[in-house]
Amino acid sequence: MLYAATTNDCGGAPNAIWAVDLGSPDKTITSWKTNGPNIAGSASPAFGSDGTVYVATTDAAEATPTYANSVVALEPKTLKLRDYFTQPKADFSSSPLVFEYKGKDLIVAAGKDGRTYILNSTSPGGTDHHTPLSTASVAANGDFPPGSLASWQDSAGTRWVLAPTGNTIAAFKVVEQGGIPTLQPVWTSREMVSPLAPIVINDVVFALSSGEYRSPGTQLTAQQRVQRSKPAVLYALDASTGKELWTSGSAITSFAHSGGLSGGFGQVYVETYDSTFYTFGFAIEK
Repeated sequence: MLYAATTNDCGGAPNAIWAVDLGSPDKTITSWKTNGPNIAGSASPAFGSDGTVYVATTDAAEATPTYANSVVALEPKTLKLRDYFTQPKADFSSSPLVFEYKGKDLIVAAGKDGRTYILNSTSPGGTDHHTPLSTASVAANGDFPPGSLASWQDSAGTRWVLAPTGNTIAAFKVVEQGGIPTLQPVWTSREMVSPLAPIVINDVVFALSSGEYRSPGTQLTAQQRVQRSKPAVLYALDASTGKELWTSGSAITSFAHSGGLSGGFGQVYVETYDSTFYTFGFAIEK
């Protein structure tokens, strides 16, 4: 199956998740349309261990009988609705993050309401579709909430969640309170300019200060964006403490406008606004 999201009514396409069955003779296409709200986040959709497709949605411009302010669970081939969680005015900003925790999938999504929600995959919103497992406050800049989240499990078995907050990276541990998984704040990075979602490799957090100038509620021209932005900087941080281990310094000469970091096999990759692709190497433990 191949999946894609369309949002902001771009090109006249409806806000939706699309699936292409590459194994069928006619490459069957199916879709799930929001009928209003946008698909949230910069990395959607997400997938559970059983193939379930998870999608978050933003607030809607007006009250409509749609799944606005929701995290929905869709059947992987037909994209039929399996279940959902709705929180009025949550206005989800991040793509859902799915990870295994004690043999079950948990779903985490951040909203513009300043909260991050933890959901149980077996019943994301409980019997009333409005009850999360828990919530946590993320001290994010309300104008630029997280577009995506990152997660990893350390050697001790502790699950971590990372969120870009507008000018920092915030790290949380998943801990249980009364048997309920919750997010416990642990560390906050140094200040960065419009950081993108980080990635974690070998217990090292790679975080990018994108350098992009952002102005709430203001549409910038390409020239204004270039003039007001700063060069991006890549940081390597100790995953358990947030301590700075390394920085790219002035090696990058432009800012990063969109997308995210990727890496593996001893390298981290950064793409910038001036169409330059940077590769940074690091040692691999043997």
